[in-house]
Amino acid sequence: MKAGLIIFLVGLVLVAYTYINYLWASNKLSQLKKEDLVSYYLDLAQFLYPVPFWSGVIGMVAIVIALIVVLINIPAVF
Repeated sequence: MKAGLIIFLVGLVLVAYTYINYLWASNKLSQLKKEDLVSYYLDLAQFLYPVPFWSGVIGMVAIVIALIVVLINIPAVF
């Protein structure tokens, strides 16, 4: 049960890291979004692809695994 909660916390931190990087990049590229939408999305993808994207994916997978571990470890008798 404790391991599932730790994995869940790590997953939340990774997803939060991705979201914060997305907000930062979106604010940084807000002027470009007004001018050219295609360039905005290309630059946003280029900025987020290496580390933040994979951190978010690993974080979401970790959250799902943690939920499964926690649900399996809940006792049947309350």
